[in-house]
Amino acid sequence: MWTSHDSTRHPFRFDVHTIYFSEDAVTLEADPQSHFADRALNQANARKEVFFATPAEVRDVLASKAGNLLEFTEEAEATEYFQSLARGLPSERH
Repeated sequence: MWTSHDSTRHPFRFDVHTIYFSEDAVTLEADPQSHFADRALNQANARKEVFFATPAEVRDVLASKAGNLLEFTEEAEATEYFQSLARGLPSERH
């Protein structure tokens, strides 16, 4: 999943997958949102910007718009997420 980080609430700290420079960050943020709109998790509330997309798919969209990505990481550290999975889902703990 890819998520914009501006106004949404997240259950875990998010990992940084890419660093890039842009003269127009607002437009650059909107491009992947438009590109992945049909893959939004919340179809009822477009302000909840969470999309089903791989890091590589997002990288490709950003690279086509921003050009040179300064840094890109395919795998997420996702420490809190993996720690939570190891403890099991709440329904599994009862």
